Amino acid sequence: MKKLSLSVLASIIALSVSACGAEESTAPAATKTADAAATATATAPAKKDVSDLTFNDKVAVSMGYMYGQNIANGINELKSEFDIAIDNQLLIKSFNEAVQGKTAALSEDDMRATMQEFDNIIRKKVEEKRAAEEEKHAAEAAKNLKAGQEFLEKNKTNEGVVETKTGLQYKINTLGTGKTPAVSDTIKVNYRGTTIDGNVFDESKEPVEFPLRSVIQGWIEAFQLLPVGTKATLYIPANLAYGENSPSPAIPSNSVLIFDVELLDIVTPEQK
Repeated sequence: MKKLSLSVLASIIALSVSACGAEESTAPAATKTADAAATATATAPAKKDVSDLTFNDKVAVSMGYMYGQNIANGINELKSEFDIAIDNQLLIKSFNEAVQGKTAALSEDDMRATMQEFDNIIRKKVEEKRAAEEEKHAAEAAKNLKAGQEFLEKNKTNEGVVETKTGLQYKINTLGTGKTPAVSDTIKVNYRGTTIDGNVFDESKEPVEFPLRSVIQGWIEAFQLLPVGTKATLYIPANLAYGENSPSPAIPSNSVLIFDVELLDIVTPEQK
């Protein structure tokens, strides 16, 4: 669900019965008074080209269009997010009445009470959606945690896989002969990351450098075990990766992450 400001939608709709009258200001029906409109319409030439517009006319057009866009976006969000349909024609009618200084169909007290009730309805619907999403997220997280634990339990029995005390698992595919990094080092690597179902969520197109202390805990631990030149596969439990905090749709919460990595070099910072 997109994040919505709880009062913005109410304010957008309220604009239609209040002070955003510039939208119709260049049309005969939206002039200052009914009498003035008749006189002005009869004497003013029709403006057919943008070049005929004065600066104030352009301000009126800009304000009207932008307010109109905001109102239209609010109406569309009400429909798509909450299945609340607003009568466009009735909104425009009330808008024009406000611009012309006519009496509204509702009293000011009625309008304020209506918009307050509307705001309360939106707040309730937002809370209901949030609760439903949190319940869905919790169910997905629990499902992924169980699947990850089952994967790791089976994976640690595979030939060549080593499991550390933290639960990190890794397999050396090619053992390098260089130095092993310290947590304070910057490393140069190639890598490819997948979830346990094989979906690729990230991949280096060329060698990249990372300060080792700035990456996920599973990488910090694993790379301190790998000499430069090593190619390895890392199997990182969720608690050593992102846990329940999904960083992107490609990495669901509580995901075990699998990385094929190559430690190319330890980058020595330039002496200052």
